[in-house]
Amino acid sequence: MSKQTTPSAPPSTSQPVTSQSLLAEPAPTVERAAESHPADSGGPEASAQTGTGGNAQRSREGQAAIARLGAPIRIRLRIGQVLVLLSAVLAVAPYIALVQLGDILLDAYRAGVSPDSQRVHSAVMVLVSAYSARLLLYFMALLITHLADLSLRDRLRRDIVERISHAPLAWFTESTSGRIRKAVQDDTTTVHTVIAHGPVERLNAIVTPLALLICAFWIDWRLALLALSTLILYVLTYSASLRGMNEKTVEMDRKLAAVSSSMVEFVSGIGVVKAFGRVGRAHSAYLTAADEFSSFYRAWAMPLVTVACLSFTWVSIPVLLLVNLGGGALLMHAGTVTLPQVLTTTLIALVLPGALTTVASISWSYQLAGAAALRLCEVLDTPVLPISDSPERPQSARVEIEHVSFSYGDTLAVDDASLILEPGTVTALLGPSGSGKSTLATLIARFADPDAGAVRIGGVDLRDMDEDTLYSTVSFILQDAQLLGTTVRENISLGRPDADLEQVRAAARVARIDEEIMALPDGYDTVLGQDTGLSGGQEQRIAIARAILLNTPVILLDEATAMADPESEAEIQEALSALVEDRTVLVIAHRPAAVRGAHRIAVMDRGRIVACGSHDDLLDEPHYRALLRQTGELDDVETPVTEKTAKSSTSSPALSPDSVRAEDEADDVTVTRGPAGTGSPRSTRSLLARFHRLMVESSWRRTRSCLILAAANGITVGLALLVLLPATVSLGSGAPRWGLSFGNWLLILIVLGIGAAALEFQGQRKGMSGALGFMHDVHHAVGDQIARLPLRWFTSDSAGTLSRAVSQEMVSLGESAAHFMYRLTSTTAACVVVWAGSWAWDWRLGLLLTVAAPVLAGFVRIARRLLDHGKSISEPAERELATRVVEIARCQGALRSCRAATGYSRLTAAFDDGARASGRALWWETAGNIVNGALSQVIIVALITLTASRAVGGTMEPLVAVAIIGMCLRFTTMIDEIGANVMGMEERRQMMNHLDAVMDAELMAEPEGRTDLPEPGAVGLDDVVFGYRTDMPVLDGVSLDVPARSMCAIVGPSGSGKTTIARLLARFWDVDSGTVRVGGTDVRDMPTAQLMEQLSMVFQDVYLFDDTLAANIRIGNPVADDEQIRWAADLAGVTEIVERLPHGWDTRVGEGGRALSGGERQRVSIARALLKRAPIVLLDEATSALDAENEANIVAAMEELRRTSTLIVIAHKLETIAAADQVIVLDDAGHVAQRGRHEDLVEVEGPYRSFWEQRTRARGWALV
Repeated sequence: MSKQTTPSAPPSTSQPVTSQSLLAEPAPTVERAAESHPADSGGPEASAQTGTGGNAQRSREGQAAIARLGAPIRIRLRIGQVLVLLSAVLAVAPYIALVQLGDILLDAYRAGVSPDSQRVHSAVMVLVSAYSARLLLYFMALLITHLADLSLRDRLRRDIVERISHAPLAWFTESTSGRIRKAVQDDTTTVHTVIAHGPVERLNAIVTPLALLICAFWIDWRLALLALSTLILYVLTYSASLRGMNEKTVEMDRKLAAVSSSMVEFVSGIGVVKAFGRVGRAHSAYLTAADEFSSFYRAWAMPLVTVACLSFTWVSIPVLLLVNLGGGALLMHAGTVTLPQVLTTTLIALVLPGALTTVASISWSYQLAGAAALRLCEVLDTPVLPISDSPERPQSARVEIEHVSFSYGDTLAVDDASLILEPGTVTALLGPSGSGKSTLATLIARFADPDAGAVRIGGVDLRDMDEDTLYSTVSFILQDAQLLGTTVRENISLGRPDADLEQVRAAARVARIDEEIMALPDGYDTVLGQDTGLSGGQEQRIAIARAILLNTPVILLDEATAMADPESEAEIQEALSALVEDRTVLVIAHRPAAVRGAHRIAVMDRGRIVACGSHDDLLDEPHYRALLRQTGELDDVETPVTEKTAKSSTSSPALSPDSVRAEDEADDVTVTRGPAGTGSPRSTRSLLARFHRLMVESSWRRTRSCLILAAANGITVGLALLVLLPATVSLGSGAPRWGLSFGNWLLILIVLGIGAAALEFQGQRKGMSGALGFMHDVHHAVGDQIARLPLRWFTSDSAGTLSRAVSQEMVSLGESAAHFMYRLTSTTAACVVVWAGSWAWDWRLGLLLTVAAPVLAGFVRIARRLLDHGKSISEPAERELATRVVEIARCQGALRSCRAATGYSRLTAAFDDGARASGRALWWETAGNIVNGALSQVIIVALITLTASRAVGGTMEPLVAVAIIGMCLRFTTMIDEIGANVMGMEERRQMMNHLDAVMDAELMAEPEGRTDLPEPGAVGLDDVVFGYRTDMPVLDGVSLDVPARSMCAIVGPSGSGKTTIARLLARFWDVDSGTVRVGGTDVRDMPTAQLMEQLSMVFQDVYLFDDTLAANIRIGNPVADDEQIRWAADLAGVTEIVERLPHGWDTRVGEGGRALSGGERQRVSIARALLKRAPIVLLDEATSALDAENEANIVAAMEELRRTSTLIVIAHKLETIAAADQVIVLDDAGHVAQRGRHEDLVEVEGPYRSFWEQRTRARGWALV
């Protein structure tokens, strides 16, 4: 369609404002026209609001949130509104100039003289100058509001980080790094719509039509009433579609949130999906959420489309021309009005409906932005730890914990605990997993405030200290080293950024890590995670070096050897011994042996300190004796030997399928093969072809029919506009034109009006139906494809990128099918008709339009390049900011302990760089908008000037000139709409890249039918070579054979390929060469479902779905009964967890299992693997993060599994695999260095014996 956006339903912020000609409002910025649908995932707080009442309340709260956020820049927004108010007033000037020009030409025509060239020139200059000034004021207003928005966005982002950096650490269990990143990036960008555009465009859309109506009444009140007549009918009909719009918008945001969160869970848990053969079921939650959204959107949209199309009939171009020209003709015959007056008010009538559509569209964007603003306010209102008005300094390093209680929601974690840590002493805190040890330690670091009681250092309550004082007194070494994505030097000097290199190296030498750092590619300037990766033990020693450099009098150690691999455990122990000397130390441990010599030992159980004293004092205490018994130490307490095991937990960092940096891949960087980012290559396929490939045939047929009907409607509209020329001339002269009288032309308009209404109705319904089909089809196509993709495809950005792609970007793409492509096709067809008609009317006009077409195309291309250049400036800075925001959320413990939570230099630099890049990008984008919205008007000005000069020169009849000038002014709108829609489609093309990346990803080939397994339960590798990068093999010529129902242990240093072997067996990747056999058959020769039937897996990267505890275990066997589930739970030690959870088996574990501790998550993972009872069981560090009692449970479970299954066990704790039938030892290069039984390997020189000796020394170590 060529006139204005058809009010389709629901309205979309992505619809450009198209009433932008010389006679109306200026063209919207390309940025505004190209915006994606701002609906975004709302998180738990959004989903909590259900029902119409809740949605209405949330809608009101959202608008209040927008007002609150915009308050700091309100003055600048008011300045922009003043400018746009002046711009809107200038909209009247072209109409006045048109009336004057028409009167001049017609007066000269009636007098039989040539028109006064000076007066004609003045009228034309008024027309052009008014438009130029209006456009200038409009762009100035937008520039001011955009600059204000940039400053607001920067301030909001910094305020969010400042706020969360003072929030209790417990807040981060509910507010993940993804949610914080979303607030800092996505929500601030969504609010941009109503800050940078809303105040200007909404006021412009209201004031401009009011000014034009006043102008119309000034011209003639009867003509003004004619212009209003159809508009009133349109408003009355269309208003029916707006009832409940606010509530429906909030509901849509909630349903999109469900789609987004289910996709995040689907992608994050893709390893579980594949490991447990859940390909057919795992994405059911995602598809259910997607189908619910589709059903909701269809039930809302289709009736609205019907109402919208019916209402649009009143303001279609043929109807408007019919009513205004017909009514004007009657008034002309009565002698009360002139032809220029009729033509001018007719053009005003053509503009008014577009203004109403703009107001509806902006109101819709305000609703969607309200949801984002509300989320921002919720983050900004995050409860923070109170700051004392008169901070005090501690007088000593004595720590007092006095009757402290603390809860995570309804779960009591610490219960009335009291403990004193004397200066210069070591206090050990022991207890089973989940007993509250780590929580109590975090209270000493004031990561949270206790619900009851107090924590004091040097007699000063922590709540009466400022942060600098507290963290210059206390440092914390966590289980997770929490290293940042920056240089090694910056990581060590995080708490002392002024430390020189020699001081940093001195701390590293004490931590036994200096030599290994110097061996890195750039030594201390090596960027972690970019230039190289480190093993868990290396990361832990860097964290210890950081604490040594801080040199605080109080040290908190939370399972500091938890990340240790065998070859680095001894070095960590030596570093810790150096660290704790002459300090107040609290050390948390699962194993009593390492802290036997502590000055004081406190034992925790279920949140309470149940015993306290020295090792000798506690020998008869039941809880302590139970810990000794679980670790096998009880028999030797009278005659202790240094060889008794003090097995430390070897919890490894959680891996998700987006990162292959496991212990095996610590020295490798994965090849990014995931969703296309902003820098992905441009597809050579047309956007239409890319839509087609994602749609089923029925949806595509509806979309194709929509475009055919759009072209037909455009032809109808173009013909109606052409009728304006002869009809105007015939009306002014009273003589037939082209053989038809004015009455005949009105009859043609009636026919065209009926045709346009029918085509519009069918076209818009087909378009919306096709768009709804596209949304449904995309969800299913993408979901099915993701389930089949190899694990290597997923990257760290996959979950976030895909969640956006299937929520707000998917809706925006669907609207492209329903709106943008329809409008672009219709308007282009109308322009072609007008162009063809111009040749018939006057060959010089046709020639000018022919020359103008490539010029306009060039303007659009230049504008697009300017915008793309602006994006290329801002997007790298945005990506860096996203990385740093996720980092500051993930590493809050380390940052606070180092007094860097609010002053982390890399984040500060990212904020500064982002602000500068956004400012530079704005100027490029402004240039693109000017080119797209202003320079294209040069063509129209040339047309008007040519027509006026020909009329003055006598080579064109005055009546014809008046009609053509009116047509030129209307043609401006069509040209601008094409430019805006082309730019909008370009934005959609970039969004489509994310979907293309999924659909174009290479799948692993597999047979359709099942295959025979000649050796059920057997496992083999034949000369396997594999690397995550072609130039860096992880496994090189590895061969092994594991007979059915035997146990094979795989050991080796970090990066040797242990975990990789397990993943190749599960065919998460394919080998580069060689063969992987399961059941005697190459894994490539059996379908995925059959392969997964053979395997059960427990990996380091534990992921639980946001469901009940029982449901997560039942994943192992969906048809298992309650008795079978309890059997697996008992073996894995889950029953004890169930007993203390508030809702038992029905307790929801949260996204990723975040409601449980790391050890608890691992136990649930083991239980579901046990429940599966597969012929082959892969256990990758199955005892990591477990205390002695639960480790014993797992060892017992392994013995149970050996009776029926083949076990492939990967372990650092060599004592847990001593009973293996064979041990495969890998070296650093990925070769098999040794193989044999444990008792044979420890007797010969080699890496296994070296590992065993290191482990033996580690077991005999004591901190004090």
